[in-house]
Amino acid sequence: MLSRADILFGKIAINAGMVSQDQIDECIHIQEKAPEPKPLGMILIEKGYISEKQLEEIIEIQKRNLQEKAIHSRFKREDGLFGRLVIRFGFATEDQVNEAVRIQAKMEDDLFMRMGEVMVRKGFLTNEQVTKILDYQKKKILTCPKCSTQFNVIMFQPGALIKCYKCQNELVVPEQLVSVAAEDHPASGTPGVPVAPGITPPPLPRPAVAAAIAAAAPKTPPPPARPGASPPPAPKAG
Repeated sequence: MLSRADILFGKIAINAGMVSQDQIDECIHIQEKAPEPKPLGMILIEKGYISEKQLEEIIEIQKRNLQEKAIHSRFKREDGLFGRLVIRFGFATEDQVNEAVRIQAKMEDDLFMRMGEVMVRKGFLTNEQVTKILDYQKKKILTCPKCSTQFNVIMFQPGALIKCYKCQNELVVPEQLVSVAAEDHPASGTPGVPVAPGITPPPLPRPAVAAAIAAAAPKTPPPPARPGASPPPAPKAG
């Protein structure tokens, strides 16, 4: 029986242009008839359809895909808390949060967006409201003034010295966010990031995101957020 790993292996090999669907089907047929279980990749090598180097490349892509799925799973758990805080703060309704969840569920992996960004793009939240919720969660969006990449830093402390892992430039706190799209930074905030006045990075390019949101959105608009609601007090230390 074809395993999930072999199915993913075959898809990666085809998408990378290394083999054709007919070659995969042929090797699957051989695999099913074999007296001893054999990985699909080994059969492809034996048939001369891929090289050992290509096998290693496909395995690396498989590992990255599994890591990304694990990260997305963690993001979804965190976004569940984010959604509850949005409702608790009175920034949006439960229907609007649920719509954002449905939009996330319909997106492909390569278009995955955090709930805050989805809700801002739908007009349910403002950048300032997302920032308030992140502050409540002890998170801060920092930007790289060199490559304009934005990062979400956990347990950030004012004055933290954190570098962009893409270009090694020092990250700064923007005076005003024009986009809440941000990558998770592997480092936690530790004391020294200077606030750079006037830094307002451009929105990060997100190909096909607007189309994905529009396709997933319901036809009828959800009810407006409850007016006049104030955020709950931050939890006391200790």
